[in-house]
Amino acid sequence: MRTDRNQIRFNQVLLVALLPLGALLDRPGLVYLLFLLMASQHTPLDLMAALKRLLRIPPRVVEEDPRPHRFARSLGALFLGLASLALLLGLKALGYGLALLVALLALVNLAFGFCLGCFLYPHLRYARALMSGR
Repeated sequence: MRTDRNQIRFNQVLLVALLPLGALLDRPGLVYLLFLLMASQHTPLDLMAALKRLLRIPPRVVEEDPRPHRFARSLGALFLGLASLALLLGLKALGYGLALLVALLALVNLAFGFCLGCFLYPHLRYARALMSGR
């Protein structure tokens, strides 16, 4: 299986740059936009990949299982969706707090190469297998 490492890094850089900016300037639209970009990665119209191509960032494909990264992106999209909902409901502290958590985890991955979602993925699969009796 193959993974585009530059796509992962591009996603992380956008999250790290734009989510704190959105919180600092009280611009919930940046959180909404990043939620849509992250969520679109699970549809045929992957806007995040399209944006990377538009900016002419070349792929760096490696032989690596993409499922843990896909799971991590799903968690990021889920938390940004919850952040967006909180912001729409006027719960700014909760909304920006969730968004900044996503940015912090993206920064940890960028700086130290540790992906929490990738770490959780095999553990949750194992737990699911235990619960189903396999």
